[in-house]
Amino acid sequence: MIYEKSPGAFSVGKVVVGSVMVWAAFGFNGQVGLAFLDGRQNSPEYIETLENHLMTFAENIGGRNWYYQQDDAPIHTNNYLNSKNVTVLVWPPMNPDLNPIENVWGIMSRKVYENGGQFYSVNALKTAIESVW
Repeated sequence: MIYEKSPGAFSVGKVVVGSVMVWAAFGFNGQVGLAFLDGRQNSPEYIETLENHLMTFAENIGGRNWYYQQDDAPIHTNNYLNSKNVTVLVWPPMNPDLNPIENVWGIMSRKVYENGGQFYSVNALKTAIESVW
């Protein structure tokens, strides 16, 4: 007896829905709401994110005298932050092992995907991210 398996008959495909880019900040008094970003960011878009998310909550999360830590990537705009009297810590670019938010992303990722969690829509993924934030 000869048995031939047709191609793909027993294949298990991986559903890939998409991904999301998220910005967040935290301080000793709490955290800023998440910002879900669309695609690659440029300086004007990053400034808009800061204006809508960080500046609104800055005094609540850090008090009057606070520092902003970012990784000094080219997109980041120190001129804007200086104009808002925000002190920016000098930080090496693209150095995730030194960046506290990277530890937060790791913890969140483990919680979002614990127990083999899978998401079949971008909105479901966003909801899961928001729930662990």
